[in-house]
Amino acid sequence: MKLPTQTLVQNRKIGLLKLFHSAVLISTLILITTSCGGLSHKEEQAYFEKAIPIGQEYFKKYYDAEVEFTDYQILLPMSSTIVLKGYVKGDPQTWVSLSLYLPSLEIDSAGGPGEFIQKRKSEDEVKLQ
Repeated sequence: MKLPTQTLVQNRKIGLLKLFHSAVLISTLILITTSCGGLSHKEEQAYFEKAIPIGQEYFKKYYDAEVEFTDYQILLPMSSTIVLKGYVKGDPQTWVSLSLYLPSLEIDSAGGPGEFIQKRKSEDEVKLQ
């Protein structure tokens, strides 16, 4: 004959075991999602340095503007992009950003104040130069 207290103790052990299992599973998932797909600081800096001349050439070609990139953000693992942030030389109030795909460093999109971005040259205008 089982005593009611033995059943309660067994139920409590099973409940604690399930809780422990869930905690380990959640911790593992967090570690995997935050550490996988990341780059070392050295790799991030290398991408930033490679992307700077690409970004400067883009703004010179399509906006006739020289830009200074001062910061960057790499969006991994959510998306495979690097976003360069900076400003137009001689006008630090005119901020710009440029999003590039990793690892190819193909340009995705440009950002900045509306009036600045609207001045973008078309592909035909760029070909005529």
